[in-house]
Amino acid sequence: MKREESGQEHEAETEEGRKTKEERFARILSCIPISRGVGKEELSYFTFKDIREGYLISVPLRKRQVPAIVVRAERAIFSKAELKSLPFGLRKVDAIKARSFLSPSFVESAQEAARYFATTTGAMLSSFTPTALSSECGASAPKEMLAAERNGATQPRENSTKHIPLLLQSADEERIATYRGIIREEFARGGSVFVCLPEITEIERLSEALSRGIPEYTFIFHSGISGKKLAALWTKALSEKHPILIVGTGQFFSLPRADIRTIIVEKESSRAYKTITRPYADIRIFAEIFARKLRARLIFGDLFLRAETIARGKNGDFAEFSLLVFRTLTTAERTLVDMRAKDTREEKTFSLMSDALIGALKDSVAGGDQMYVLCARRGLFPITVCNDCGSLVLCRECSAPLTLHGNENFKKGARHLFLCHKCGTREESSDVCAMCRGWRFALLGAGVERITEEIVRLFPDAPVFRMDRDTITTHKRALALKEKFYQTPGAILVGTEMAIPYLDREIGGMAVASVDSLFTIPDFRMNERVFSLLLRMRSRARKHFVIQTRDPENRVLRYALDGNMMDFYREEIAERKVFGYPPFSTLIKITREGAGGAVRKDIETLAVKETFAAYEPRAYEASAHGARGHVRMNLLLKIPEGTWVDENLLRTLRALPPHYAIAVDPESLL
Repeated sequence: MKREESGQEHEAETEEGRKTKEERFARILSCIPISRGVGKEELSYFTFKDIREGYLISVPLRKRQVPAIVVRAERAIFSKAELKSLPFGLRKVDAIKARSFLSPSFVESAQEAARYFATTTGAMLSSFTPTALSSECGASAPKEMLAAERNGATQPRENSTKHIPLLLQSADEERIATYRGIIREEFARGGSVFVCLPEITEIERLSEALSRGIPEYTFIFHSGISGKKLAALWTKALSEKHPILIVGTGQFFSLPRADIRTIIVEKESSRAYKTITRPYADIRIFAEIFARKLRARLIFGDLFLRAETIARGKNGDFAEFSLLVFRTLTTAERTLVDMRAKDTREEKTFSLMSDALIGALKDSVAGGDQMYVLCARRGLFPITVCNDCGSLVLCRECSAPLTLHGNENFKKGARHLFLCHKCGTREESSDVCAMCRGWRFALLGAGVERITEEIVRLFPDAPVFRMDRDTITTHKRALALKEKFYQTPGAILVGTEMAIPYLDREIGGMAVASVDSLFTIPDFRMNERVFSLLLRMRSRARKHFVIQTRDPENRVLRYALDGNMMDFYREEIAERKVFGYPPFSTLIKITREGAGGAVRKDIETLAVKETFAAYEPRAYEASAHGARGHVRMNLLLKIPEGTWVDENLLRTLRALPPHYAIAVDPESLL
């Protein structure tokens, strides 16, 4: 009996001790969920575990578990019983995934970037933290992460009160040589280097050039790497005591190496630096903020930097790493062809190819050189019009113009196919107009499929390849086609803009079969986009560079043909100043999609809202409709240069319901 009583007393003491221990470690946690679609900046939970600031934990959110970063951990002053009786709900958490996952500098950068892009910190963390890592990294060694941060914290940092990014504008080969020198310099000083690139193709190409002599200290990160391999690389990169070279996309700024001394944003003009899903962020802006928090040197590099970047350099926001190069040299014969001129060939059959382009192709094929021919559009014919009523053939789902494609990828004997390049809808071509039942159709423009057919007709014995999103659907297939093209003497590659990043070595000739249609898109960045594209093609041409156009007076084409970057920049920046486009303002685009009447009313209501009215907002319908025929309306605000972030406007934007999409510094206004 006494033994039983003694046992019960011991159990009671143990239980009391356990409760005391639990209460001693009771904490209220303020967490930032790494998730989109959460309206609040922080969420609160309670725990009886020893969870502290900086921990990566798993928290319940609605009906799922999401990763979250602990930003504050405060001692709870009440007992477990009192927690249950609180008038507000606090949910319990106890799943620790990693004790040091993101560096304080990175979290602070996400908080500042969230203000700039009018979103939440959690949404920014979600964009800049790979999903695979937040689920796999619990298995990695938190001690090594902590050690990496401690080692980095002991490194001396520059004591500069003003962080000034540097600009590097020169030929590709010269920039790569400069980067190699920077890496050697930083390694000698005990610092790591992060080279940020917009696409996997560029990462693979540049990492090969930069890793020579230091392969064991080079780490490549991109979305094409599997989750488990990514987690293993992440852990290895953190545990490496030697300075490292990181080559990856902006998502991997989240790697908590505190010894990063230089960040290089290469291919600065790439549109791929803008995220295409919410939150609509610009990796280049995030890099500026992050480098400033780290006190790291930041370098923007490209063959031709964006106009607003060069302008900021001239205004003193940026400095030149070395003198910017505004004219490039080439050995290629440059030809601008006026396609309005009468065909002088004896054969009067209509052709999409000029004498100059056919001559360049003949020379390349005969000499065993490769040649690339760019076409701006996919398919056979980008636009089909009814000659009887003037109606365009539009997608029944989203109202975008349908593009006519051949049927070689579909069942034998089928008609040609209409494909919507916006929503992916497919339908067989019709003999009659859906509007007036007329049968007289006009096929306008020429797509990559039509150009390929013409080249095959003119050069039946030449090896002809094609690269566009209809024929090449994966990065692996694109790489295989690229190598086959480079290894085939006299080969001709016909492709859209997607082929340009894969052409990483010089070839005999480059030609533009059609590009005029891009200038019809009412986008203030289009001139710069086309100029950069043509300039990159010109830099890869050894013998021939041919541009066909029906607008030979277009100065963008002339400047690209001559490699004249300075005059293009002067005209571009002068035009932007007239219309108040970046860098002379910060643009904020608010988009609402839905049923026509309701959407228009909502946007009109926003336009007269006091906070917005001060910026003279402009409401207009987007160029393409949304899914299922929904109307898409935009409201555009122009914030005067240097005045964003405005606290009052930021609060209003953040308070908008989730069916409003907000894009600060949007890539396109359409």
